[in-house]
Amino acid sequence: MFLLLLFLYCVHNSIQGLTIPLEYISQSGPLYPRLGDQYFDDRTVWSIVWSCLATLFACGWVAVHPNVPSAKDGEARILGRRLVTMGCMLLAPELVIYWAAKQHFSAKEVVVKH
Repeated sequence: MFLLLLFLYCVHNSIQGLTIPLEYISQSGPLYPRLGDQYFDDRTVWSIVWSCLATLFACGWVAVHPNVPSAKDGEARILGRRLVTMGCMLLAPELVIYWAAKQHFSAKEVVVKH
């Protein structure tokens, strides 16, 4: 997943590139290297939104640990459940924390009863 996001980030057309050619760096110029009138560190709104969404998606995908699926659940159902849980986590993270705490205390009750 990380490699896919990294690849998409690198090939996106609003990204200037990962390296700066040496011929564009001037010894007496401004702090940032220039190419014509455009700075290499300029970021568009889309590049900022894209990097935020990619970071949120990657962190959410890694952080979500859904329940163990039953043997009858298919791959699509498992993926859908994980995406819904991740969407809830992005919209209302405190609800996911509440859900995890509720499961923890329920598991403690089961251990005490048996």
